[in-house]
Amino acid sequence: MEDQDVRRFRAQMKLLQRRLRREMPPVRGLSMTALRVLGAVARLPEESQPRQVADELQMTSSNVAAALRELEEAGFIRREKDSADARRVLLFLTGSGEALVADFRRERDTWLGRAMETLLDEEEQRLLLAAGHLMQRLAEPDQAVPVVPRPVAPADGPPSGEL
Repeated sequence: MEDQDVRRFRAQMKLLQRRLRREMPPVRGLSMTALRVLGAVARLPEESQPRQVADELQMTSSNVAAALRELEEAGFIRREKDSADARRVLLFLTGSGEALVADFRRERDTWLGRAMETLLDEEEQRLLLAAGHLMQRLAEPDQAVPVVPRPVAPADGPPSGEL
């Protein structure tokens, strides 16, 4: 597969991801970061920890902590000390948090379904759904992908005209 094809495909996936984010209805008083953190708390197993959320979203612990404070103040999550280890904090969605996540998913799915029905013919819809299965396989963490080492340029940089 050509590098330019891979770059184009990655850019196309990012465009759809951005569009899906834009289709999320705004929540007065919550930042986009807080909404991303809320989604991660919903996806992770119950009693997850802030560190797991940070890892899931590839965010700093301080950004996650700020978003968790925002979500807790708004009543969408609650934090509890772990009874087995008081140093650990466990995260839980509240009923309001669960309802908000369900609303977001429903809205996003509704938009995506309408867009697919409106813009794609039946064959394109089948192809897109099949591509979704392939993308899921690529995203699964236990898929071993060999790493191909790239040549490293000498410390002085590459010879003239090779970049």
